[in-house]
Amino acid sequence: MKFLNNNWFSKKTVKKWFTWRFERDNNYYFGLILLVLGILSLALYLVVDLLGIFDAFEPVSFLITFLISGWGFILLWKSDNDYRFKQAQQKITELEQRLAYSRLFIVPPRQLKRTKR
Repeated sequence: MKFLNNNWFSKKTVKKWFTWRFERDNNYYFGLILLVLGILSLALYLVVDLLGIFDAFEPVSFLITFLISGWGFILLWKSDNDYRFKQAQQKITELEQRLAYSRLFIVPPRQLKRTKR
């Protein structure tokens, strides 16, 4: 009973353990769910087939599991590429701004006037 009296499983503790920050788009999380479901269904088919309950691992079930896992993987891949591209674009924009600002100190003012025409 000491376990229950220490507020070990309080809301504050649970919030510390599970800090969800949804930074990605919906395709990332949907793809992650599909990939996990595909892997779990494949494991379920194999366990049921090994226990001999019934012949669960048919070619159609394998095809469905493969398509679900593939769809999840493609969604994850697309979302990750989009996320990395957005981060790269932000970094490039920041570097361009810094370069334009530092150019003011390197190029003499008379040449800056010519390039502004």
